[in-house]
Amino acid sequence: MRTGRLLLPVLAAMLLMSACGTGTTPQTQTPPGTETPAGEQNSGTGQTTAPKPEEQKQKVLVYYSDDNLTKMEKEEHEITFEKDDEKYKKAMELLGKPANKGDQPLWANFAFHSITINKGELTIDADSKNQYNMGSTGEMMAIEALRMTMFQFPEVQTIHIIQDGKPVESLMGHVDVSEPITR
Repeated sequence: MRTGRLLLPVLAAMLLMSACGTGTTPQTQTPPGTETPAGEQNSGTGQTTAPKPEEQKQKVLVYYSDDNLTKMEKEEHEITFEKDDEKYKKAMELLGKPANKGDQPLWANFAFHSITINKGELTIDADSKNQYNMGSTGEMMAIEALRMTMFQFPEVQTIHIIQDGKPVESLMGHVDVSEPITR
């Protein structure tokens, strides 16, 4: 009898403790058409949402000229991107923005409509409103800086430059870009 009196409070305490830890929360159904966390199934529609791409970081070398347009200078930059095609756009933008004061951008204020890649061919659709004042040496160095910067991505096999969606012979009047630039 004495054991029963001691056992009863212990059992009651154990029941209370176990009830505290196993409480269930009510399940709510997501209304159709609302978003659910990435990769989870929306119980209202039965569809799954695509997971959001993860942000990636990559170090890239970007090429510029020295003050006298006599030699190429390189700088290492870190870019962040979610999709692969964004890394080419970021590299193109960096071609116009050197970090070192002594380096001269060969693609400063360069506007483009798009940069895409398809089966190894990187296509840069330049804006026809771009203004260039570099002469033949500057244009050759600009094309070389573009080539060296973009060919560090192993998937890029050729670079094709067009203007306003159409083929163009030259961007600045000196270097032929009517054919894709190859490795």
